[in-house]
Amino acid sequence: MDSAATVVGDGLVIDSVGFGNTVVLRSGSAALLINAVAPGLAARLRAAGVERVERVLFTSHRRDLADGLAEVLSEWSPGLVVPASERDLFEDPGAYWSAASSRWRLLCGHVPSHITHVRPLAVAQGVAEGDVITWHDWRIRVLATPGHTDGAVSYLVHRGEAPPVAVTGDLIWGPGQVRDLHSLQRSVTRNGHRLGDYHGFMGAMDAVLASLERVLAEGPSRLLPAHGLPIDRPVEAVALLRGRFLAAYHNYVSISALRWYFPKHFAEEPVDRRTLPQQETHPLPGNVLRLHGTTWALRADDGHALLIDPYCDEALAKAAGALADGRVAAYDAIWITHYHYDHLDRAAAARERFGIPILVDEGMAEVVSHPERFFLTCLSPLAATVDGPTRDGQTWRWRNYRLTAYHFPGQSLYHGGLLAVPDRGPRLFFAGDAVTPCGIDDYCAWNRNWLGRGVGYDHCLHLLRDLAPDLIFNQHVEFGFRFSEDAYELMLDVLREREPLLRALVPWPHADFGTDIAWAHAYPYEQPCRPGDAVEVALRVRNHAGHPAEAHAEVVLSDGWSAPVTALSAPCAPGRESSLVFVLAVPPTAEGRVVVPIRVTFGEHALGACCEAILRVEATAPAADGNP
Repeated sequence: MDSAATVVGDGLVIDSVGFGNTVVLRSGSAALLINAVAPGLAARLRAAGVERVERVLFTSHRRDLADGLAEVLSEWSPGLVVPASERDLFEDPGAYWSAASSRWRLLCGHVPSHITHVRPLAVAQGVAEGDVITWHDWRIRVLATPGHTDGAVSYLVHRGEAPPVAVTGDLIWGPGQVRDLHSLQRSVTRNGHRLGDYHGFMGAMDAVLASLERVLAEGPSRLLPAHGLPIDRPVEAVALLRGRFLAAYHNYVSISALRWYFPKHFAEEPVDRRTLPQQETHPLPGNVLRLHGTTWALRADDGHALLIDPYCDEALAKAAGALADGRVAAYDAIWITHYHYDHLDRAAAARERFGIPILVDEGMAEVVSHPERFFLTCLSPLAATVDGPTRDGQTWRWRNYRLTAYHFPGQSLYHGGLLAVPDRGPRLFFAGDAVTPCGIDDYCAWNRNWLGRGVGYDHCLHLLRDLAPDLIFNQHVEFGFRFSEDAYELMLDVLREREPLLRALVPWPHADFGTDIAWAHAYPYEQPCRPGDAVEVALRVRNHAGHPAEAHAEVVLSDGWSAPVTALSAPCAPGRESSLVFVLAVPPTAEGRVVVPIRVTFGEHALGACCEAILRVEATAPAADGNP
């Protein structure tokens, strides 16, 4: 079709743009497409002699597979064929985008659904396992191949007596590689114990491998992924992926905090010299109170206390009960360890009830005070005023303590740590959900756990080792604990080994592109506006690579919407976040929630419309930002 086209066989062509692939079946001047990946597709088809597109098949509902669809529909009006179990995400995406469960307090249960369509598409046919599509002299058989999404399918394409070619969607990117790991965050059951989506790092690994084995059983001559490289040696490519998956997973489990929470799940996981032994635990000292769940208190000698992570009404009642029974004389402030809803859902209510300020690490202050500007897992819609954003290393005197706040990007990038050193007694460190006696809490890629020297857990573990607290507290663990020097060395070594293991699994110059779901994201994610307003929407891009790269962004506007500039490019320095800012004109007739997709290209990778911003168009003056 052009310089990026690859001829696979007589009448079968791959249209490739930035590693995105549309498979084109030809019969004379007619064509059938599998995925419609890149803008400009209709023009390329016309230039190649295609006079009509009769059908477009999709391997999954992800909208980045359909960036070239609008122009194809406008030119030829083909029938759309989609996975039956994901049909509603094509025909009625509004139901997804309007649901609070798709936006707030997410435990990643919507991972398979989030990057979905924003406008309804008319579907001609839903297909499932075993269905056969006959088109001219082509025969296309449907295989259910869950993994990248729960309802994804692959298509076995036959013509004549030649072996089939398998069109596999995003099951595999290339030999031994998948497009990313954060899309594999999924529930998984082992040894009779089920981990939910939130705890299921690489949870879809087994499903991906099982789906690929089903494809291999059909004896395809080639695998054609939706993104990535045509694979000429399918068996070798899948075997390499299996080996890399298992090596990375064993590395992850060896220092995983989940072995503390769910030991049954990991009972059959091999234990070797790289597996962290459970560290020593100790009862809570008298000056540390676990009031209810993740809500704790640090008490001073005079009975005054810091209230830590007020998260529910019962926790507030228990905090009030501690005042009533004399265990606490008064609360002086609230310290929030991190932004997850099960640690701060009642922070604003606690601030009002006890008349005390809220203190948080400055790196997460905006997430707490303006949550609607972000799309994150476990995000509460309940904004809380931050009275004291703390700087990394900021120290102050409180009662009989020296307190020091730290940026502590452990379980989440948006996370703080608090060192409390009393005049007499053990040195205490409140670590939120960052560590347990069995290791580190990095089991959800949506939390933005970065790898590398001086960031993420490498930063946190070095800090803990240098501070040498006598007791570390995790708000979900009923004991205090501490790590030995050997434990610190082991965890740091395992993290250093992890980086190349994960890097080998993804086609990126750094592993964090594959695990950080928000390395490219819209900001603000959601904002109120009125008809006629001009609003700013930015694409923020974090370059995890060690070399410069260029980012390109394009907003996809609905009818009636406009912008002075709809496409922007910017250089991205290594280890930095760049911002590409668009100004959108809100039409006078606009109303309701409007989802604005953003197409992203980074270096040689065209990611398609993988990001979106939400504009909440209100006829009257919008509510204060952060209070949806």
